[in-house]
Amino acid sequence: MDAPSSEERRTAMQDIFELFLSAGYHRARFTDVAVFDKLLGCFVWAILNSSDGDELHGLDLSALSEESSLGEKIATCERVERALREMGCPHELRAHQVRGLDADAATPVARWLVRRVIERRELRGDRVRKFSRFVYRRIDRLDSLEVGASARTRATQAGRLRDDFGARRAFRRARGTAPPRENPARWAKSVMMEYGHKLAGLEAFASAATAVLAASRWKRKTKASKAAGTLRAGKTDGEKSEKSEGITALVNKVSALNFAARGGEGEHDDLDEDDEAAASELSALQNLESELAVDDGSDTLSSAVARAILGAKGGKEILEAAEKFSGDLDVGGVVGEMLAVERKIAATERKLAAELEAANEARERMDAAQAEVTTALEKLEEVNSYNEKCENETKKLDEAVTNPEQREAVTRLKELIKRASSLKAEEKAFKAECKKRMLELKEEVERGGEHTLTEEERAQIEEVEATHAREREKFEGERAMLSKRARAVALLSRKLEDIPTRPELIQYERRFEELYDTVQAKLKETRKYFAAYNVLADTKKYLNKEISLLNSIHQQVQPALETVKGKSSLVDALSSIEDGVRQNISLVEEKLAAEREAADAAREAVDDAMRTQRQHAALVRDLRDAAKRESDLRKALASA
Repeated sequence: MDAPSSEERRTAMQDIFELFLSAGYHRARFTDVAVFDKLLGCFVWAILNSSDGDELHGLDLSALSEESSLGEKIATCERVERALREMGCPHELRAHQVRGLDADAATPVARWLVRRVIERRELRGDRVRKFSRFVYRRIDRLDSLEVGASARTRATQAGRLRDDFGARRAFRRARGTAPPRENPARWAKSVMMEYGHKLAGLEAFASAATAVLAASRWKRKTKASKAAGTLRAGKTDGEKSEKSEGITALVNKVSALNFAARGGEGEHDDLDEDDEAAASELSALQNLESELAVDDGSDTLSSAVARAILGAKGGKEILEAAEKFSGDLDVGGVVGEMLAVERKIAATERKLAAELEAANEARERMDAAQAEVTTALEKLEEVNSYNEKCENETKKLDEAVTNPEQREAVTRLKELIKRASSLKAEEKAFKAECKKRMLELKEEVERGGEHTLTEEERAQIEEVEATHAREREKFEGERAMLSKRARAVALLSRKLEDIPTRPELIQYERRFEELYDTVQAKLKETRKYFAAYNVLADTKKYLNKEISLLNSIHQQVQPALETVKGKSSLVDALSSIEDGVRQNISLVEEKLAAEREAADAAREAVDDAMRTQRQHAALVRDLRDAAKRESDLRKALASA
């Protein structure tokens, strides 16, 4: 009867472990772990994973290990029972049922917990997916902003490149002057000159630089003449002639520049075409003379002069020369406005780059600060949880220790632990002070070079070393004493854990009572089945005898009636059968009488036991009343 029940229990436990294994608790597959430890671990894991982060119900999966005592495991069973009740589990599971491996009570609870774990895991997964999408959108938005900023920066740089290296018109034809369409070669050259094609060589560059310097010198001379009072407000013929001479000299320089360019690139053309082209270019440059004018009351060259100068080869170098003489010569007109806008754009871009760099640095500092805050919060949470665990363990120890001597030992142990922690703090502070002092001494040695110690300093150092040696020896002694006390405390703790506490004894009593009730119910059921089996077996035996007797009579009655001797033998046989039946009836009646006598004796024993119990209750009640009267008399005597 025991083997099938144990096999059924083993199969049910394996089904429960397979259920938790499918839910994700892989410790259930370990074969070297006790069945009770595995079942308890399954319930604790399921409760922790099916609850919210702040609803731990006082359970800790890491606390379940092979070194845990039976008392700790029973306490965990009680916490599991309380947690299931708080979670609203529709099935009832008691702590002693978990300890007794009651598969019938544990199976519905396990199914409910696994279903709740799966639902909670789906909710947690949805929450994590939403948060990851939120983080991705935020990062993608920041990336898009950075991409937009980089695109704007690239567009700005492309615009600057287009403005710097794009096609620019350096010259413009005079009004009413048609391009030389009859000569395609000359037309192409003139168009190339108009859009800044560099036709001049080193000599042309020197001529253009000479023109710029001549114009700047003429302007300085004009300013000096105005400052000295030699120039009057009205324009005289001398001033006009002087100004026209300066302009004529400048135009001649530019004409020489263009003649040099024309002479450098027209080597392979015919002589007539060259002469004709030279005459045309000269007439075109002479038409520019009307545009090359310097205002008397302004300090800037006209846009035509700037375009004529910048159109030569090496225009950037000429512009640098103009900027060098910016105190006396400023570029005006369209070119000046373009340069001013470019300077403003460059300044704005530099400022924007500086602001972006500052923003990136601030963002990096913010991320670092957030990481530090997160780390600090995690450490604080760990410290709080450890502190709470220590307080709970201390309370349990205070409740478990009832002996005054043991309580005194525990108090002494607490004082030693506090002293050890204070010594560790003092040691840490002393080491920090020593390191600080060592660094200061090293700095002094580095500053002082090969500084020789005096007798006083040497004596002070020897005294410090001796003090350090004494303190070190004292520290080692205290550490050895602490280790010895720690071993003694561990031994006492193991002894205390071996002694069952009151809750454990109560659990044992409940379990034994339930086991006794189960055994009695099983014994009663087994006795009933045996009694029924015996009755049915006796009934079957008597029926088989009756059937065989009737068959034998039926077979013998017809032949016996044919003769007189057969009739007499038949009568004798029936008489013997009757005697046998009467003997069996008497035996059964005797057995029935014995059973009734045993039942009467058992009933009388029960009555005697009930009578004795009532007498015991009456005596206990009388003893309680007597004790109360005695206490009242003692109080009366004490008050008197």
